[in-house]
Amino acid sequence: MALYFKRIDVNDAALLLEWRTSPEITKGMYTDLVDPTIAKQVSWIESLQGRDDYRGYMILDDKEPVGFLCFDDINYQHQRCSTGSYIYSREARLKYAVTLHTYICNYVFYQLKLNKIVNYILDANEKVVKLQSIHKTRYVGYLRQHISKNNELLDVHIFEQLKEDWNKQKQHFSLDTIKAAYNDWENA
Repeated sequence: MALYFKRIDVNDAALLLEWRTSPEITKGMYTDLVDPTIAKQVSWIESLQGRDDYRGYMILDDKEPVGFLCFDDINYQHQRCSTGSYIYSREARLKYAVTLHTYICNYVFYQLKLNKIVNYILDANEKVVKLQSIHKTRYVGYLRQHISKNNELLDVHIFEQLKEDWNKQKQHFSLDTIKAAYNDWENA
């Protein structure tokens, strides 16, 4: 079992599009893609180049792509960001649902050198909402009818993870193990 993260590139467009348009994945997303095409997916990936506020990664299980991870709204002045992820295969979800959080938090706190992660999770994404309490993230609040999707107003939960709280938790992997999992940790 080896978890790796590779920056997305245009070669990932078709697979990302397949995942992103899957009903299992889109039900937990704020939006659905309008008229999705590989060309639009390539354009989106190209638009990420050079952005300081966003980083996207393919999640790899023993070098096989299984999901997507992003760091969004990266704000160095206020030392915070949001994260998002999905794992496409059910087997990989079961394998990494709890573990992935460790890789995310260490990247934010030690590579990006930020102080806080703020995540907004759709109420309909019940499993991810439950995972937040397992990860000991702080529940901040609940936004009623905050997102409009498919002519329905959806509620959103807000969670935060502070670096100081993260450092108090038992770490199951060394920072060197986490660093080695990202293909660009040293030059991101």
